[in-house]
Amino acid sequence: MSRSLRIEYPGACYHVINRGNWRERIFFDDTDRVLFLSKLSDYAELYEIIIHSYCLMPNHFHLQIKTQHANLGKFMQSFITSFTLSMNLKHDKSGHLFQGRYKAQLIESKLYRNKLSRYIHLNPVKMKNFADLSLNERRKQLHDYRWSSFRSYIGIESKPNWLNRNHVLSSWGDTPNARILNYRKYVEKGLKTDNTEDLEPSEISNIIGSDSFKDRIVKKYLIRNVSDIDKREQPVLAEVNAFTVEDIIEQVAAYCNFADIRKITIRRGGDPAARKLAMFLVEKYCRRKETLSAMAKRFGVSISGLNMARDKFMICLDTDKLLQKKLKAIEIGLNATGESDEK
Repeated sequence: MSRSLRIEYPGACYHVINRGNWRERIFFDDTDRVLFLSKLSDYAELYEIIIHSYCLMPNHFHLQIKTQHANLGKFMQSFITSFTLSMNLKHDKSGHLFQGRYKAQLIESKLYRNKLSRYIHLNPVKMKNFADLSLNERRKQLHDYRWSSFRSYIGIESKPNWLNRNHVLSSWGDTPNARILNYRKYVEKGLKTDNTEDLEPSEISNIIGSDSFKDRIVKKYLIRNVSDIDKREQPVLAEVNAFTVEDIIEQVAAYCNFADIRKITIRRGGDPAARKLAMFLVEKYCRRKETLSAMAKRFGVSISGLNMARDKFMICLDTDKLLQKKLKAIEIGLNATGESDEK
């Protein structure tokens, strides 16, 4: 069976689901869940992804997100790869943690934002072992479940900086307290009446919305670009401020006065500082124009090696003012080059 297309464009909203390999556990203890949320926060910031709601279950997770760029695939690849590597290292394992490709449903956000957030937040109490509990018992389980965004939505615990509740709560009242109360009642009502068959992940429902929304998406992003569509992935449809690996290498070489760009790309005999700087910039600016494997190959490292180099560079960047100055100068040069190319 062919895989469903990824439809990517700036401002797209998605319901993302991924399950453990062979439906086995993803999370073995609370530190695994903390690690997942930490990675989610880091990569959401890196790729400018807005997180509206989430739920972590023992063997799968749900996300309600908005992409400000056409970069869902790049975000998920980097995020999942980094989390998997960290989990394998922590638990002394190897291989796949997740069951193949994640599922992503494109959502007509204004119409389905509330319904989707409720579906995600009700996941912990929709399991078979809760079916015989009373309504009050299930409500208590819902309120007590720590690994979804619901507790942050209704004020039981503080909201993390990376969680954006406003998109959902804005339609539930005129004051903050009213919005929280009304949304809580709406979710709890779903304990009895929630009807979310259309939000269940499937191969045939990767676009959730009105008929007019589906028609518009198909005409704008599928039919018009049918000759360019990869059989497995929807190509990036908007390239804004995206550079090639060579653009970055040339700019770093120019800044460092290197006539030979091999000083930047080779591991031995080159300039380690310039190499790390270039790898960081490549990961930051090329992710919407180059695959992660192509970026990594240019420096002779694996994808995980590229991610690790980026992470280490970011740690150094926090305290090294000279490094911050170098980075700013090169980014100014890149933007100037990009502007001149457009003229």
